[in-house]
Formats: sequence, C-alpha cells, structure tokens
Amino acid sequence: MGASMSAFPSPPLLSHQHLPSGFHRRYRQSFPAWVFSRLGDLIPSTLPYLQFRDPPRRWTSGHHPTGMTHTTPVIVKVQGSSDHGSTLKEQIQSLPKDTKYLEVEGDTPSDVEWSILGSHFSNVKRLILRAGYNENLNDKGIPLHWPLQKLEIVDSASEVFKSPFVLEGRVSHLSLFFTCGLRFEGLTSDEIKREHDEAIESGDAQAEYITVHEGIPEEKKLKFTYLPELVSSHINKIYADPERGLNEPPAGPVNLETLEIWENDAIDTFNRMAISLPHQVDHLRTLRIRSTGGIDFHYTHESVFREVLPQLTNLKTLILAVGDMFNDPSYLPTLYKVLPPNLTELYFRGPSSLCQSTDWLEWVQAFESKEFLPNLQKLAFVLDLHWEKEEDFWKKDGPAPASLLDQARSACQPIYDIAKQRDISVVDMPAEPKSALLRPVDERWSQG
Repeated sequence: MGASMSAFPSPPLLSHQHLPSGFHRRYRQSFPAWVFSRLGDLIPSTLPYLQFRDPPRRWTSGHHPTGMTHTTPVIVKVQGSSDHGSTLKEQIQSLPKDTKYLEVEGDTPSDVEWSILGSHFSNVKRLILRAGYNENLNDKGIPLHWPLQKLEIVDSASEVFKSPFVLEGRVSHLSLFFTCGLRFEGLTSDEIKREHDEAIESGDAQAEYITVHEGIPEEKKLKFTYLPELVSSHINKIYADPERGLNEPPAGPVNLETLEIWENDAIDTFNRMAISLPHQVDHLRTLRIRSTGGIDFHYTHESVFREVLPQLTNLKTLILAVGDMFNDPSYLPTLYKVLPPNLTELYFRGPSSLCQSTDWLEWVQAFESKEFLPNLQKLAFVLDLHWEKEEDFWKKDGPAPASLLDQARSACQPIYDIAKQRDISVVDMPAEPKSALLRPVDERWSQG
C-alpha cells in the first residue's frame, strides 16, 4: 500500500458544545450555518482540472471489493448516456430476469439505462454500483420495485444521494466503498455549478481564473470552478435555513440496520449522514467505519463523531479502524469515553502509538469496570497501524517497527485478560474485502 495523506488542517467548525444533545431524536432541530467548512485553503498546488469535483486527494478502490461473499454477481456494463439503450438491451436480454445479485459497472447508469434495467430485472436484492472513471452517482433511478436489501456504492464522489433506498432508509444494508464527498441532502453538483454560473451572470458572484502558458505567446486565462467550496457554501445555506427544522422524518419504517463506510472521508461521511438523516443513524444496529488514510474531515469537525457515538443507543456492533489523523491529540486516547453504551460486539483497530499515550491506562481501567460496556460479548482490540515520518502533508503507512508493535501488543494484554474475566470473548478482527488499498492486520500481531 502506498503513501497516504495526513489530515488537512481543520478550522474550528462544529464542536460538541454546539451539537444539540440528543440531536438524533430532535428531528426539528436546525444546525448552525458553520457545520460545514470552507475548503478554499485545500486547493491543491497543481490544477489538473478546470472544474474541480472532488476534495484534493483520495483513493479509488481500483477494483470491486471481493472476499466478503460466496456468491457471484451478474455484471452489467453501462455507459452513463441516454443513447446507450439498444446496446444495453442486447447485453441483458439473455440474463435471468429474476437475478438477485447485480453489479453495474463502467459508469453510473443514466435515467434511460435505469429504466431498461428496471424493465428487465425484477428481483434484485443486492446491488453494486461501480462509478467507473467518471466517479459519478445517479442513484435516483434505482427501480423502486426491486426488493433491494443491500446497496453498495463504489468510487462515487462529490455528489448527493437521491434514491429513497438511501434517503428513506428502505435498504437494510448500505456500504460505501472508497467513496468521497457524498452528501445526503441538497442540490446535485451540476445544479450547484449551474446556480453559481447564474450568480456570476447576475453579478452576485465573481468568476475565478487561472493563467496557463504564462510568459509565452500562448498565455491565456481560463475560468475555473472549485466545486468543493461551492458545495460547502451550499450546505451552509441549508443549515442556516430557519425552516429546515420543520422537516419531519419519512412516514414509513426505517429499514437501515447496517452501515459500512470504507476509507477516504469515512468519518466525515458518517457525520454528514448523522446530521442529514439522524433518524436512520439512530436506527443502526451495526456500524463499520474504516478511516486509516488520513484524508478525513473535509467538511465536518472531528468532534462531531465523538458527540454522535454515545447517542447510538440501538447500536449493537461497532467495527472501527482508525488512523492517527486527529488534530486533537487526546481524541483516540479518550475515545473509550464515548463508545455506544449498549454494544454487544466491539472490534477496534488503531495505531500502535496509542499505547504510548499518557492516557493509555485509562483504557485498561475502563474495561475493569463492569459498568463499562456492560453488554459486551465479543471484543477485538488491535494496535498495529503505523505511519512513517511525515513529509510535507503526506504520511507513508507501513509495518510498525518490531519494538513498537511488541509494546502495543503487551499493552493490550491486560485488556484481553480483563475481558476474559468478564466472560467477553476475545476474537480476531472481522474479514475485509480483498483490496490492495486495505492493509490487513499485521501477521506479527497474533504471533506474540
């Protein structure tokens, strides 16, 4: 696994003092206008595009996550255009109409393509949407007559969900794999850009330009749009709207029970979902978050996560793998204080350096109390993640030095011993998809 980016500096955004207590139950509560940050300071030094769609850096999956299922999907390739109808019809005409497991790749389907897929397939229960090179998301056309139970979004970036399967929690299992900058309310990215262009034409906004070929006869200025900053401004307006608090949750039942968010801005995505769809987050039974690349928190403050976690009283299983990317040095050493109170299963993976914190013994002391996670039945606790010395804003991850890994393993032993005394089973971390970007648990961890 290659280099990963360290956390961008986060301005003082929403903190736990500002987030309303019990916010997930207060559906009429509006939020401060500064929940989401401005991203102007995150413009990269090189400008590969004139219209920036994404946060400055992120990883894409490179291939479909495998190894988590024993079944094989029926794969359909789309082009994301409205004139691809005849080709798509020819492609799927021989495929079983009662297909239960469908993977769509190549691009996100256009409205026309969704209509064709919906007319042919009638029984899709598990759907994988691979965004492809364009990294778009057009989920509003997912056929509502499909008995969808699990929805997996792969590589989509900088777009807003529109499907009732997501916004109304109709699907029971939602997995976001190497997505980035996805939102759960507001305008689409194209609508935001169109609104900005109209503001420029009316004189309410100023266009920005860059100079190319400077100093030679071909020199010229090009107009460019930095979409993340426009998105940030758009979201600020949403949360500043005094009428927003009048919105009620969907009338129907919430089916969402399992949420997985894999890498890139995983915690930030969860924060945005918690603010936009609190009724769904409140309903979760299983939450899996993996954020080890250090490119989280482009939009929300890291403290939002700490405020939300202890309010997840329905959550039974938490699978959390996090790197040392927090601005607050006490964030991870004191994370035990905000764990959901009714967990029956906790799987935690963190940096080896956590054991060197002056607060580390508090983790051990917390487990000594039977009032701490009193319902816990299974525990995995691994500290094997490591990053080499920071260069500029990059950190290179890799195996922890043997001495540090041994220290971390020894530091965790008292927790294992206490867990066994409390009749808590000490287990391994759950299996992960096979991906070159997902570093497995260090083999040395179980050899001690």
